[in-house]
Amino acid sequence: MKKLTSLRNDMMQQLSLLLILFFSVLFHCNIHAINSISIIANEQLLQNPTTQKTIDDCIRLLQKACQCKVNANDRDSEIQLLLPDQKITIDTQKNILKDSVSYLAYPAQDYHWTSKRIGKQIILTLDATSFEAISFGLYGLLQEQLGFAFYHTKQTYIPNISYWGITENLDWSVRPRFIKRGFHLHTMHPLEITEPLLNQHCENGIELVIEYIDWLARNQQNYLEFNLLEKKDKKDLKEWINYIKPAMLYAQRRGILIGVDISLHMTQQKAFMLYESLPNNFQKKQKQIEENLAILFEVPWDVIAMEFSTTEFTQGNVQKKQDLQLYINDLVSNTYHAKLTGREHVVKKENTLGKSQQVQPMTAAQKKLDQTRGVLIHTVMFYGLNDQKAPVYENENLLHMLDMLQEEQKHREIWYYPESAYWVTFDNSVPMLLLPYLNTRLADILLMDSLNVEGHLTFSSGWEWGYWLIDWSIARWSWESSFEGRIQQPNPLEYINTLLQNGKASKLLSQVSELQQTYIKEKEMIRYLVAQTITDELPFGLAIEFHPSPPHSYRYMARKAPQDTIDWWKNNVIPTLQEFTTKYDLILAEMNQDFQFNQQQALLFNEIKIALQVTNLRVKHKIETIQFLLKKRQQKLDKNLPDSVAQIHLDQAKAIRLQGIELVALQEQHYRYPMNWVAEKINGGGSTSYDFGYLYTVHNLHFWQREEQQIEQNKFGPFFNSIWDVSRILGVVD
Repeated sequence: MKKLTSLRNDMMQQLSLLLILFFSVLFHCNIHAINSISIIANEQLLQNPTTQKTIDDCIRLLQKACQCKVNANDRDSEIQLLLPDQKITIDTQKNILKDSVSYLAYPAQDYHWTSKRIGKQIILTLDATSFEAISFGLYGLLQEQLGFAFYHTKQTYIPNISYWGITENLDWSVRPRFIKRGFHLHTMHPLEITEPLLNQHCENGIELVIEYIDWLARNQQNYLEFNLLEKKDKKDLKEWINYIKPAMLYAQRRGILIGVDISLHMTQQKAFMLYESLPNNFQKKQKQIEENLAILFEVPWDVIAMEFSTTEFTQGNVQKKQDLQLYINDLVSNTYHAKLTGREHVVKKENTLGKSQQVQPMTAAQKKLDQTRGVLIHTVMFYGLNDQKAPVYENENLLHMLDMLQEEQKHREIWYYPESAYWVTFDNSVPMLLLPYLNTRLADILLMDSLNVEGHLTFSSGWEWGYWLIDWSIARWSWESSFEGRIQQPNPLEYINTLLQNGKASKLLSQVSELQQTYIKEKEMIRYLVAQTITDELPFGLAIEFHPSPPHSYRYMARKAPQDTIDWWKNNVIPTLQEFTTKYDLILAEMNQDFQFNQQQALLFNEIKIALQVTNLRVKHKIETIQFLLKKRQQKLDKNLPDSVAQIHLDQAKAIRLQGIELVALQEQHYRYPMNWVAEKINGGGSTSYDFGYLYTVHNLHFWQREEQQIEQNKFGPFFNSIWDVSRILGVVD
């Protein structure tokens, strides 16, 4: 009995020690059980539309996370988020002049959180000097400190906040790397919310646009832009203006600048043109321009982004274009008090048509006016400004764009304008999830920050197949955090790793990322993985290298390649592809283990895993189609080879494609927007020059099958089994 009593006492002592240790850990780690949270805000903040909407949204989000009482201005709450109490004055100026350069104005955005314990309460105090900065500060606290993840417009990760884990001695400073930062939704293409943005008859369209605006606000972005496409007539244009205006005003109330991308007279892809006919009289052009701008500015746009060329590879009449540019800049700047911007394409001037034209020098007044125009320095695909290899748009690299950026920055407002995906035949239409985007976009963001570039605008081309991760990461990298003066260094996979909360999964993703970076980008495997498009397959030396291409065309390899060229492909291309996929298979096999995710984490990891698996199958498919091509050519050179030697590779390619289609079907079950918007033919053709959604070619792996058929039938023309309506895309027909 004594032994039992003694044993019981020992157990009680051990339990007491464990409890003491547990509560000691809670105390020393500043973990605090939560019963109530309150956001303390004065009347001005509760009435201002920017802060009022954010406060209400944060209260709802916190209620979902902590299952506790959350409200405003409850001074008895255990956790208090104390917002600035001083009166905030609104600066209404549209533009500011700094070092003789005109900039689109935006309020101060830096914010600083501190915390302390007072009795049983933990007080977090926000220091910020504008309504916008307060909004950014609240959302920053939720996402960067409390575990929320606003990764997709349709989905948010809500943490389980049972205990308050923020240290009582928090000293956290945050600054934007760019004064203006946001996204250009390239609605020339049939993306997720192309129809909601452009089609005034789209059911629930405005609700979907507002959903995206909320995503921008939650991710502390302050700029939204999209392409406006052609309208039937002025009545149709006015109806659209009345439709989109409430959403655009909502964006401005949320602290988001709004821009619309139009053209002067761009014929391709149904671009909206400021003048549609071709009057020889300059005054007639001016009249059309004035009328269209008057209708457009019934929405108070902050930015007009304008394409002045007819196509990306032409300059047109440079003198007349400059005259119209100055005229439009005057209207936009002085009549409508907005900012005119224009994109600088990656095509070098010497590679454009009209390059030899002479232009009259600007007068002093014209130069002063022109300096109010902003310039967007564009890069494409997963290539960056410092990459030594970027074989796109007839370039060796994009270093000339960096030179242009630094030169133009002396005279005008500059934004960097990279891409997070590239729809036409490069990645998300194939599909491939290319993690090198993360490395490149982060490197360029840090470079642009070091050069004090004013803005960062991401050219967005869709969010499925894991591409939401690229956009979301870019949004978060556009801010810099410091703790007690120590700047936090970002890394490419940090946000997906934080979301998944699994060290093993993070390690595997890192291995995949490194493998893709080394092989697909640096060793230029991408040249073989992209699908061929019309400009790649033009005959008679007319082909244009828009994206990376093989060193020899497939037509040449099938019909003319000599033995030494065949041998080069056998000894260089095939082994590299095989080496990559062998290593990749080992990582993917480990990804199939049970990581014990919660349901939401499991779905996200599975989405990324499927995308990476299909990327690997794309490599395997190319190995087989290239070998099929080489063996077919070998048969012509060596008459003794039987047909079966080549046929086995075609059969294997078809089998791999069918595996890919099975994975596509699994992925499609979790698409966040309707299939008939994003992956099927669109009833009525839709607003763009394409009559299908941007994932239409993914559904049946169209480009994979086309490659098989091209080699099998020896047909390599640009219109073979083509889905593109070229005349419609170029604007020849409507």
